Amino acid sequence: MVPERKSIHVFDLDDTLIQTEAKIRVQDSAGRLLYVLKPSEFTIYTLKTGETFDFREFSDVGILSRGIVLKYTRTIIETLVRHRTRSDFGILTARGDKHLHAPFLIRLFQALFKIRLRKSLIFNISDSRFLRHKKTQKMPPYFSGRRYDELNVSERKALVIGQDLVTRGYNDISLYDDSRENLSAFKVIRDAFPAVTYKPHFIDPTWNVRLQEFRKSLSEKKLLTRGIESALLILENHSHYHKDPEAGIQRLSTTGEVILTSGDTAIRKEEGRFYLVKMR
Repeated sequence: MVPERKSIHVFDLDDTLIQTEAKIRVQDSAGRLLYVLKPSEFTIYTLKTGETFDFREFSDVGILSRGIVLKYTRTIIETLVRHRTRSDFGILTARGDKHLHAPFLIRLFQALFKIRLRKSLIFNISDSRFLRHKKTQKMPPYFSGRRYDELNVSERKALVIGQDLVTRGYNDISLYDDSRENLSAFKVIRDAFPAVTYKPHFIDPTWNVRLQEFRKSLSEKKLLTRGIESALLILENHSHYHKDPEAGIQRLSTTGEVILTSGDTAIRKEEGRFYLVKMR
């Protein structure tokens, strides 16, 4: 018998749902500031001996409330709502102090999307209460031999999917995150729960990351699978048409090519399809 589909859309918070000025501080054993990291840099940063993270800015709900809901992600949620999704929604963030953040996020989803975001589906993986709770739980086989506080952010997020969502019956899980490391860590969930459908969605609303990856790749050409939607985002953020990307699309229709401001990459339109190409 095929189990009933129970789906959920889970969003990372910083630089996926909301963009803020909050930064993570790296300090030495004496409390001296060494570095300041963006959320995207924090995901891949490995602490050196004697270093610790300081998340004080991420406990400031004032900074969060002054943030901007990313238009790219907002459009995704609005599209889901418009199609009358029956899925639940959740938040999975590296931030701490759920008691501070949850009320704001619940109000935000209600005000913007008319969605009831349940507090039980908001997971702050650095929350001290959540840390204590996880220490009392038996680690699953795919992380056996390690404690929760020994896992990195990507692994902690994967653990939440396995322990807190799959065990609640969710078998169709869409995750939205601006970190490829976070998304790739979930392959362990695929292996541990083969009956669960897992759909990773990389959030890169300005195309900064994907353009860098393309320039470093050996490929000379890349198809924009989302077509005009991706072309508009690239033109808006990486071309002289940033104030009027529609004019850039018209230019593509007449000349077939628009060179980006970097000078080494262009968007090309061929037989109705849009491509990134390297300039030689």
